[in-house]
Amino acid sequence: MKKLLSLALSAVLLLALLAGCGDKSGTSNPGGDTPASPDASDGAGTITIEYWNSAEGAMATSTEYLVNQFNETVGKEKGIFVNSVFQGGDVVEKLKTLVQANDYKNFPDVGQIYAAGLSTVLQMENLVPLDTIYSSGEYEITLQKEDIYENFLRSYTYEGQLISLPLNASTMLMYYNKDAAREAGLNPDAPPATIEELAQWTDKLTVRDGSGAVTRYGLNIQMDRYELVNFLSGVSDTGCNYIGDNGGGRDAMISKLTIGEDGSLMTFLNEWEKVIATGGYKAVNDDERGEFANGLSAINFQSSAQLAAMASNAEGKFELGVAPLPACSSQYKASAAVGGGSIALFDKGDAARRQAAWEFMQFMASPDSQMYLFENNGYLPVCKSAYETDAYQAFIDENPNAAVAVEQLKNSDPGMQEPMDLINWELNTLCKENFIAWTAGEITKQECHDNIVDNFNAKLTEYIRANG
Repeated sequence: MKKLLSLALSAVLLLALLAGCGDKSGTSNPGGDTPASPDASDGAGTITIEYWNSAEGAMATSTEYLVNQFNETVGKEKGIFVNSVFQGGDVVEKLKTLVQANDYKNFPDVGQIYAAGLSTVLQMENLVPLDTIYSSGEYEITLQKEDIYENFLRSYTYEGQLISLPLNASTMLMYYNKDAAREAGLNPDAPPATIEELAQWTDKLTVRDGSGAVTRYGLNIQMDRYELVNFLSGVSDTGCNYIGDNGGGRDAMISKLTIGEDGSLMTFLNEWEKVIATGGYKAVNDDERGEFANGLSAINFQSSAQLAAMASNAEGKFELGVAPLPACSSQYKASAAVGGGSIALFDKGDAARRQAAWEFMQFMASPDSQMYLFENNGYLPVCKSAYETDAYQAFIDENPNAAVAVEQLKNSDPGMQEPMDLINWELNTLCKENFIAWTAGEITKQECHDNIVDNFNAKLTEYIRANG
């Protein structure tokens, strides 16, 4: 993983150099105010567009590097300048505030949108669905729609129409301490393939002191909405669990969770009960990544986007193992839902701005830009052509752990996505609170099941009734 670290450091240094050059480069603004446009020396006729993003940590560094690259290359050639504006953890929340005030003039030209927020963005009248760009014949197309992986297209498609452009795509992975596995008599090169095997590993990897208190948990994962969706992804006779009706809300508006009536949630809970029974499972996220890095847990599940960070945190402490998600049981196929985000185009009432914004969006999803995100973060390239480059093969040869998420993606049904569940924050809270309570023995398995399904469906019905 040394190349991951050196590339990340190089990006930081390059960003620092670019930032020192003054207003010529796009810069992030944590305060949310619009940075100054380039000065007159950039030439008359330069179109300045605004890009709102939620990039933090390593992704913030990568975002600003790519924005600067655009401004210095394609942007300089075509008279386009991009201001990159950090808008907190969720751009959609800022956009909702503008919509409520009927303030469309202060929208960005481009906004970073996560899949969970797509149903909200669909209601915004100035959204420009990307299929209209591809079909209009009015825009230069350098990124063909056919070059984008079907799994990623599906994430941002509603009623058969592509809404936004996949940008930073990921899948959830299992990270584990290979040294701890060896010490426990486990084969570090044969990680758990099912939940039952995960329970066995959790039991053997758990360490207790003389009084019986746990000093190292075998497993630490807080079962929020995204985690549960991933574990349920393959629990289906077809190998693809949509979680909710209407294709998980992508063929039409979702009206209910289906994981209760089809039995998939209880099937998973029956297996997860084996993990809880070990007593070596920590169900609360106090600091999952930090505790894993410091040897306080031996298995942790995180996004592939954390690959560089997880490798850095483990370096010099233990050998890091990376594996795909275990299947619910040998009866089902392991699968994973696409995570990460996309970029959406908004109409500012100016055709030239739309053209400029589209140029920037294609640059961000181009093979070179996507390889940069892959190498420095762990985000999966969204375009097929990136996987055919010499740079991809060289990187995989040097960093074989990076190939795990790619193989997992190829083995996952394109239909398996996060549901467009309208009130995703409600499902997130219900999952977290009920799994913690069940693990602590405060509620039964059946109560955990019913609390999640019945309460969410009731809240969803109420939301739909109120919002149409």
